[in-house]
Amino acid sequence: MIEMKRNNVKDFGALGDGKTDDTLAIQKAIDDLYKSPIEGNSNLFKEGGIVYFPAGQYVVSKTIYITKAGVSLEGDTATTSAIIPKGELKDQKIYFDNKLTGNSVFDFVYYNMAGTTGSRSFIRNISMKNLSFNLSNIDKTTIIRILRPYDLCIFESLIFTNIRGTAIEAISEYPDNPNPPAKGLGQGLILRDIHVDNSSTVLDSLKDGNYVTFNKLLDKGRPQDAEAPVIHLENINESSLTNVKIITCGVEVDLEGNVVREDGKTKVAHTSRIGVLTEGCQGITIKESAFAQFSKPSIQIQRGTYGKQQASLFHFIQGNTFEEITGGGIKIDGGNESGRKGVSEITISENRFLGNSKSQYFYMIDNCDLITIRDRCSVFIGEGAMNTTVYAVDINRLEDDPKILDKGIRSIIMGRKYNFIDGTDAYTFSTRVVPNRFTVPVIEKMLLMREESQKILGDMVLIQDKQKGTEQLAVLKTWKDGSLRWVNMQDELIFASKIVSINDFYATANSIKGSCNGIENIAKLRITAHYRSGKESTIVLGGNINLDGVFDFYILGKGIDVLDCSFLILDVLDRDNNILDSKEIQIQFNESITVDPYSFKTSYITGTYSSLIKSIKLVSTKVTAGGTLTNGTFKFYAIGNMDKAVTCVIKGYDANGNERASTVVPIVD
Repeated sequence: MIEMKRNNVKDFGALGDGKTDDTLAIQKAIDDLYKSPIEGNSNLFKEGGIVYFPAGQYVVSKTIYITKAGVSLEGDTATTSAIIPKGELKDQKIYFDNKLTGNSVFDFVYYNMAGTTGSRSFIRNISMKNLSFNLSNIDKTTIIRILRPYDLCIFESLIFTNIRGTAIEAISEYPDNPNPPAKGLGQGLILRDIHVDNSSTVLDSLKDGNYVTFNKLLDKGRPQDAEAPVIHLENINESSLTNVKIITCGVEVDLEGNVVREDGKTKVAHTSRIGVLTEGCQGITIKESAFAQFSKPSIQIQRGTYGKQQASLFHFIQGNTFEEITGGGIKIDGGNESGRKGVSEITISENRFLGNSKSQYFYMIDNCDLITIRDRCSVFIGEGAMNTTVYAVDINRLEDDPKILDKGIRSIIMGRKYNFIDGTDAYTFSTRVVPNRFTVPVIEKMLLMREESQKILGDMVLIQDKQKGTEQLAVLKTWKDGSLRWVNMQDELIFASKIVSINDFYATANSIKGSCNGIENIAKLRITAHYRSGKESTIVLGGNINLDGVFDFYILGKGIDVLDCSFLILDVLDRDNNILDSKEIQIQFNESITVDPYSFKTSYITGTYSSLIKSIKLVSTKVTAGGTLTNGTFKFYAIGNMDKAVTCVIKGYDANGNERASTVVPIVD
């Protein structure tokens, strides 16, 4: 194997003395990694290599670009190999590479042969380690920016000090592109063993025109003026942050740059910025990290608004420490766009909160779905949060200051509470945690029977009967017959079968009609046909029930062989298919055939017939079969078949040849 190329930046002219601008030398060392052909083929080049920074302080004044895969920037140690970006002070504002914002110190992006960014995520197998960044001399500039990282992108053992911009940003498109095309997603970004410290903002020296200003304090010397998120991920999947420590401020400083003291002690500053911001990301793990001195959420998860992917899914946040924060540890808000939940399937567990500065709520969630929290909890659940599950260590110690405020939909809160007068510890399990309240759904009795989702053993509900003006608590349990039934606290059935009965009824070959009472408990009708021949019974669901209890069930065309049918069973069922009442019904074959007495003014006998009649015959001096049967009316050619001197009869037969009806043909002159 050919040895990986290793370029020492000092071999390309870098001095690392903290004064000389080493930008060009560093860029040359990076670009040179692609100028070494593979032995035996001058058209092929090695992919990347290592750019090594010996101990020193390397001044950088312009953006350094890494545009191919396989590049690793490595220092001696994170405390001895330092990068010092320097901007230019103009009108009390610092410009880096002639920009105030929207740029970066190190820019990792794949470029194709045309010199434009690739159409998919191609900047892979890149890394930085054992480096520190002293950011006293720049303001809002991002330090490390990666455009669509794609696997094996590892940033580790890095230290950032005096930072007011974003330390690491992994995004799907540059922010100065207002209408980006649909780009690919990033993935496989690993951030570990990273320390971010903004405890000082003293600028050692900056040029403002022809003057040199020493010990100038940026932003009037107030570290709490930093606003950009420290780490920003947008449209990034399957990535992790481990052992990332972010201290966003030091002590509070007034507008003149003086340290603020109270009772001889300095005041802790709380910066108005987010520690880790994820937008439209999926599969992100944040664990074993620390966040201190925020007045905004330390971690914020939200819907993507810029890249290809909107939904933020499957974040795992575990074992982190939050200290001296006032803006909450974690905020989850998917926005309320088109009623969709922009954040879902987030798991939070085993974090801790320290310090004298307290947030009202450790966790704030809204416009999200399927959030699970297993932690010492102080939680706000907004009205747009659905299916939140909280396994809390302690719940609502003070009734006037609830630790868990739940306004969500279908929340489940479980945990321990300590507000008992006698000091007894107890566990409470409820769907809404508000002091001294356990809430169950309230459903009108009429609607409960039609609610198909209520089929889980143990469901509870407060049933309202508006007609009777009563309410009763009921639980869904297994009844004596093995069915799931609603039972009240006295172990009595809410919907007893005795209150439903089938009253008068009759059946024809077409339908069954009748009436019943207790219709509020009836969900459906069922017909079972039994046959003389012994073949398998036919079961049909259907029928209509009016509000007055009158029902009809048309059996014609339902697959029932009425000619072979010996009897029918009519069942009325509740929504769990329990039989509320049952009747045996005999089919009455009251078939008929009629003749139009004036039909002989033509050459035809005409008339009507009932449903079971499938053929007709004319009985005169002879028996003649024929005629046309169409939708209940018939037509029989009578000339030559009818003798007016004798009595003539029209007879109707079913499909099996059985006579079902007959009538005399009247002779009208």
